[in-house]
Order: sequence, then C-alpha cells, then structure tokens
Amino acid sequence: MIFLSGSDLINNYELVKQKYAQSLLIGLTLAFCGGYIDAYTYVLREHSLVAGQTGNIVFLAVDIASKGLVLTETRFFTLVFFILGIFTISFLAKKLDSPYVKPLSLLPCILACLVIGFLPVSTPDYLVVPPLAFGVGIQTTSFSKIEGIPYNNSFSTGNIKKGMLAWNGFFFSHNLADKHAAKLYLAITLAFALGALCSAELEKIWGIHTIWAITVILSTVMLRYLYLLHHEK
Repeated sequence: MIFLSGSDLINNYELVKQKYAQSLLIGLTLAFCGGYIDAYTYVLREHSLVAGQTGNIVFLAVDIASKGLVLTETRFFTLVFFILGIFTISFLAKKLDSPYVKPLSLLPCILACLVIGFLPVSTPDYLVVPPLAFGVGIQTTSFSKIEGIPYNNSFSTGNIKKGMLAWNGFFFSHNLADKHAAKLYLAITLAFALGALCSAELEKIWGIHTIWAITVILSTVMLRYLYLLHHEK
C-alpha cells in the first residue's frame, strides 16, 4: 500500500485543479451558463442582468432619473448581492484553505436556479434576481482561469478586450502564446453568446422552468469535480 504525504496530497489536489477546474471544457460550460442566466433574467425578470453589473448600473441610473427611487430595488440589490458573493467566496477560500471550496462554490447558484424554477412570474423580481447574482458572483470569482489564463465566465467585455489584444500581439509578433489566448477568448465569448441564445429560445417553450437547465449543468460539473477530488485522495 502506498501512503501519500501531506505535500503529495496537496500536489494531487493542485493537479486536479489544473486539469479540471482550469480546463477549457469547464470554462466554456460556465460561460454558457453565464449567458444563459443573464438572458433568462433579462427576458423574464425586469430586464435585469445577473452578472453584467455595468448594464445594471446604467439601468439603475436611468430608472432613478426617470422614476425616482421607485422600482429600483431589483437592480440595486442585484448589484449588492453580486458584490457580497465575491466577498464571501474570497473570504472562505482564504479561511478554509480546502480544495473542496471551489466545487462547492457552485452550490449557491445550483440551489438558487432550482428554487427559482418553481416561482411564478408574479413573484417580485427583487426576490429572484439578487440570489442568482450572489451565486454567480461566487462562481465567477472561484473559477477565473483557463489553463492559467485569466478570464470571466459571466460577462464578455473583458474577454473581448483581452482577446483583441491577444490577436493584435499574434499578428504583429507572431507569438503562438498570444494566438492560443486569442482563440480561447473567442471560444469563451461564443459560448456565452450561445448560452444566451439557447436561453431565449427555450424560454418560449419552458417559460420559468428554463433555469432548471443550469441546475443540471452546474450539478454535473460540481459532482464530477468532487468525484475527482475524492478519487485523488
């Protein structure tokens, strides 16, 4: 029987993180989910964006200018809960120092999507969108790299900018690393757009239950990750 030292276990966990948490497949999957959720809330929930906080800030400012402080609860609390999600996972990751924090960081979004799929459209949006924003804030902070390259799986502005800079670097310096990064950012952006498109189309058929697809997808990712960690252990 082979016994692993503490350092060996840490190395194995790091290997799992590199192979799975930072894999292109996971990045594309999470980007797809990001676009899917944003389209869901935009269409069914007061044109709110769960992850696109730049848009929410603009919408919030316009609402205040045109309606005063009335009917701005959803956008305001969506922004606050997104920030709280980022703070929460950052705090837990430092305090717990466990490899299980990352896969379990998907759980808030999974549970939020599961519950929200049961809520009728008449449910106030400020009770629906902020919990999703909290989960997405956690998710996008926890999974922030693909093959060591920083990216965002919940909105595309930064990915597009980094992608164009990478293409520029490749065209002028013929750096293969820039080409690889550029192709990665392009794939992530397309996955996000595909998620939004699928959500918008499926909402015509499934209505409020459309969000359950995210519960299934993220649960699969989380359980696979936990299995790999347990197997390595």
